[in-house]
Amino acid sequence: MARVGYVATVEAQGDARNVFAKMEERGSDILNLHRAVANSPNVLRNFMRLGNSLLLHGLLPPVLRELAILRIAQLTGASYEWAHHVPIARQAGVREEQVADLKSWQTSQQFDERERAVLRYTGAVTSSVAAPQEVFEEVRSHLSDGEVVELTLVAGYWGMVARLLVALEIDIEPPFLRYLPA
Repeated sequence: MARVGYVATVEAQGDARNVFAKMEERGSDILNLHRAVANSPNVLRNFMRLGNSLLLHGLLPPVLRELAILRIAQLTGASYEWAHHVPIARQAGVREEQVADLKSWQTSQQFDERERAVLRYTGAVTSSVAAPQEVFEEVRSHLSDGEVVELTLVAGYWGMVARLLVALEIDIEPPFLRYLPA
């Protein structure tokens, strides 16, 4: 059970009320994550804007973004993040074998050099904030400046989301439970 309440649509205050109304108009689900963040009603919109910008308008190829997000979820123990991003990753082109082998990405034959460089960089930034020079140079040999910036933003944003999810013990919505590892 979550450590904070989930704000019901009818109880939403400030900007969160407008965000929820627009989501409902579009037929979008309001997730437990959104309902938890809505406890800080004037932060919700910008919290969602950055995530949506990275998901929908970025330069970083979606496959690489989703591999990075799934790796962040593993490293931080964010089951909610994992469960929500497995279907997004599949839609982005991440293969089922890659999802299954992500814990052993360093030795798995399912990942190419570019994907390994992204996973190594993501791991360094997630675990240590700073990436060693050789790790940076490796990822930089595969990505443009803009893609490196976005990958770093992905690590920061979904690392923040993971910390929110884990610290506040946000509940996974039942339809997403099937995406958790067995």
